[in-house]
Amino acid sequence: MEKMRAAVFYGAGDIRMEERPIPKAGPGQMVVRIDYCGVCGTDMEAYKYEIVKPVIVLGHENVATVYEIGEGVEGFKVGEKVLCGPPSYCKEHCTACSQGRPNICEHGFPRTNGIGGPDGGYAEYMLIDDPMHTMIIPVPEGVDEKDAVLFDVICVSLHALRKSNFKFGDTVAVSGTGPIGLAAIQIAKAAGARTVVAIGTSDPKKEICMKYGADAYINAKTCSDLGRAVREAIGNPDGADVTLECAGNQASLLNCVMQVAKSGSQVMLVGIVGEPLSQLSLAPVIPREIELICTFTYTPEEIRMYLEMLAKKKISFPGMVTDIIALEDCVEKGVDRKDRTGQIKILIDPSI
Repeated sequence: MEKMRAAVFYGAGDIRMEERPIPKAGPGQMVVRIDYCGVCGTDMEAYKYEIVKPVIVLGHENVATVYEIGEGVEGFKVGEKVLCGPPSYCKEHCTACSQGRPNICEHGFPRTNGIGGPDGGYAEYMLIDDPMHTMIIPVPEGVDEKDAVLFDVICVSLHALRKSNFKFGDTVAVSGTGPIGLAAIQIAKAAGARTVVAIGTSDPKKEICMKYGADAYINAKTCSDLGRAVREAIGNPDGADVTLECAGNQASLLNCVMQVAKSGSQVMLVGIVGEPLSQLSLAPVIPREIELICTFTYTPEEIRMYLEMLAKKKISFPGMVTDIIALEDCVEKGVDRKDRTGQIKILIDPSI
């Protein structure tokens, strides 16, 4: 029986390299060979706090090659390059799926490879138990796999902007300059934002923010009056038309709501703020009718949009992939990396 390597999550602080049989595709199943797997913030949180139930192989951001197709699976061919994402529309056709919103499917998490039960892409091969109800999206010719595998972080921002009331010519503020924030900058600019202001906490991030399309960069830690700086940067005395909170922490959210967003506008909650919002008082927010809009993941159609825009060179994300590491290094150089200076997006390449 042929073997493969897999990094298996046994609980907080415990990932072990194991040798396992290569999965076999039964009826209604498919096996893919992992080309790259993105190290997600969810993986890091799982490693630290066990937010994902062990025992499981992590990894839900995958670009792969179709290796074996089980009986009854149609629409795919061996050797095809595909993205393997979260579930698409569920078999049960829940209310969310029936409304065209599979990103909030009530059955989604338990069926997501690398999060809810099926093993993910921290391995050489991955079994997809139900490819007909999983986001298996072909990668177009000419699209680099290292760009394609960024679909998770890019499409989170794409979905957020599409869900917002953004329109051509609006001003946009993006708080957070990690992969999701950088993607938001690029997408807002491509969509026709008049001015995009990036808000971060590290001066070295200014260069890549400007490269991705930001018109101004403001360091929230060193700026004495963030609201004024944002208004001056966008040339509007009221604030940003649309604000995207992409950092996922309370300080960033407070900045967005209290200082950045103009009255009557939207703050899109793109980053997941896990800590209790002990400092957020709604008393000064409600009279301004600021809309706090939750936004979560993306749809299959949004992945296809992203890939098509990549293929047509309408968007690009140079420098986002800063590290490509071996499977054996997924802890030290990935989920438990101590020094993240200069690091933006890490990919695991199981072939090295």
